[in-house]
Amino acid sequence: MLIDTHCHLCDRRFDKDRQQVFDRAHHVGVRAFVEIAYAPGIWERAFALAAEHPDLFLAVGVHPSESGKVPLEALDPLRDHSRHARVVAIGEIGMDFYRDYASREDQERWFHAQVALANEVGLPVIIHQRSALEDVLGTLERTPVEAGGVLHCFDEDAAAMRRAEAIGFKLGLGGVLTYGHAALDEAIAAAPEHMLVLETDAPYLEPEPRSLKRNEPSLLPRVIRRLCEIRGWTPQQAVEITGRNARELFRMPVGPGPGGPHEFLAGGPA
Repeated sequence: MLIDTHCHLCDRRFDKDRQQVFDRAHHVGVRAFVEIAYAPGIWERAFALAAEHPDLFLAVGVHPSESGKVPLEALDPLRDHSRHARVVAIGEIGMDFYRDYASREDQERWFHAQVALANEVGLPVIIHQRSALEDVLGTLERTPVEAGGVLHCFDEDAAAMRRAEAIGFKLGLGGVLTYGHAALDEAIAAAPEHMLVLETDAPYLEPEPRSLKRNEPSLLPRVIRRLCEIRGWTPQQAVEITGRNARELFRMPVGPGPGGPHEFLAGGPA
């Protein structure tokens, strides 16, 4: 049971073929998706998409790059959304100092408020950080999230992995795992298996060979293959372990879903 724990299927780049994107994902064995509703406006689109797709779950939050545009008064509707039955996480939240889309003050204000919200409603968090690892991990170490969470798009070393383990977090593995980062490979080889979950960040970060110019959930088998090389797993082991981890973290009531067989497990195209 493949689970894409981080995607953006409401993105305009899927407007022309969104149903086909779901169909292709089902064909390779993807049985659940976590759609990241990262700002007001996206929240409503994500709930509408989830109403059409029973295998689509939601994370709701304010992305750090959006934090300068969203007044803190939006915390009340966010709290209401977070209590919806299809919402499984608060996210993606965190800090991003790679670009100056929002001030440090705005990012910190929203990050702290959403960590508190996650603890209030008992949900895990999905963390975005870029050029802000120490700030983000330091905050999570000082203010633990009781339900845990995921470090989205994990691309760090073994030391960061161990800090994530100590605070009960998992590592989101997607296209970056296929890009040949030695420190990341070492971290994933050493990580306890219960920490590993799969994601795409679709439409971003297409796995190698990056031939399509857009990522989508049906490309998860590319990530699986690389994960198996690093861990010495079979594809079936990788699917079972990462799927179990995702279901346990997000408390997803996921059973067998539509679509065809795990074509890639038999060596077919993906």
